[in-house]
Amino acid sequence: MSKSRRQANMELLRIVAMFMVVVMHYLANSIATTPESGMGSMDVLYAVLESLCIVAVNVYVLISGYFLSEAAFSWKRPLRIIGQTLFYTVLIPPALALFSVIPFSEVLDRYHIWNSIFPVQSGHYWFVTAYVVLLLFSPFLNAAVARLEQKQLLQALGALLLFFCIGKTLSPLQFATDRYGYDFGWFMVLYLIGAYIRRFGAGWFRNALWGWALYLGSAAITAGGELLLTLLCKKGVGLTYYWSVPFHYNFLCNLTGALGLFFAFLHMDIKEGRAADAIRFFSPAVFGVYLIHGQADVAGRWFGWVNALTGRLGELCTGDGAGFCWQPGEAMPVWRFLLLLAVQVTVVFTVCLAIDKARGRLFAGLERRLCRKGGL
Repeated sequence: MSKSRRQANMELLRIVAMFMVVVMHYLANSIATTPESGMGSMDVLYAVLESLCIVAVNVYVLISGYFLSEAAFSWKRPLRIIGQTLFYTVLIPPALALFSVIPFSEVLDRYHIWNSIFPVQSGHYWFVTAYVVLLLFSPFLNAAVARLEQKQLLQALGALLLFFCIGKTLSPLQFATDRYGYDFGWFMVLYLIGAYIRRFGAGWFRNALWGWALYLGSAAITAGGELLLTLLCKKGVGLTYYWSVPFHYNFLCNLTGALGLFFAFLHMDIKEGRAADAIRFFSPAVFGVYLIHGQADVAGRWFGWVNALTGRLGELCTGDGAGFCWQPGEAMPVWRFLLLLAVQVTVVFTVCLAIDKARGRLFAGLERRLCRKGGL
């Protein structure tokens, strides 16, 4: 779709979803949780925030299925993503070495170089690998959706959901084929669901209220289930694997939550004007937020950088007081942690967004030149 035709409500959903991704990465760096951890305020906070944000990746792929299922295949889509990814995997390491963040010997390591110049095949970013493969398969998926009748497509989706989602949600033991939703197979299911909604609609979600209810209800079930499993694990019940299942992307409630948020924004009415224009201006750069803060050499360091920029949070507590310390031996108050999370995630998101906007302008100029010369 051309930039002028992008739906502001769905572009806003992209922005919100990426902010959620940064929040999840922030939580992974800041709150230590284990199956045997206590039930302190930080454990509850982690369960609630993670449950609200875990739908972000599913939402991203649903949006793709919804829009790309009726669009002609174009090599520009995968090539743009690969080019954008290469920009960061190739240039970030030497930039960090120039500032003495990492040694040049690490940048020049042959395995480091190989993973940087082949980020899709090497799985440098698991999402990019799965998503690029999905785009390459999209013409076949679109053809299937266009030819199948509604009943046939529903049956196919039911079988796929049983294999990828429903079975693993109910099983207390891990299946050998389960990848927790970090793979092309699960992305294919999400893409087909988005395509089904585009073609046949979902009449039972006629307004945003039903979408919000499904999203918040699903998040509540996920959080409640996770806290219950934590209590059971603490009592010695052998559910160590299943303790992590509510936070797998292909957990059933995370699918329903993603669908709820998708419908909530799909029915959102954003009037044309400055707000809609601003959303469309920034939304193309949000994927760069993931590529920058998730780059292999940055992922383990950005949390320390933002702490140094905005002030130290304190030492990590252990035991029942898992989380940052307010004072030695005293857990940080929830309100202060939420404030720091909001500030620091906003800083990371904004800085990465600004960097990718600059990259986008550079790439747009190069693409125009290539087009004029008869290239892409």
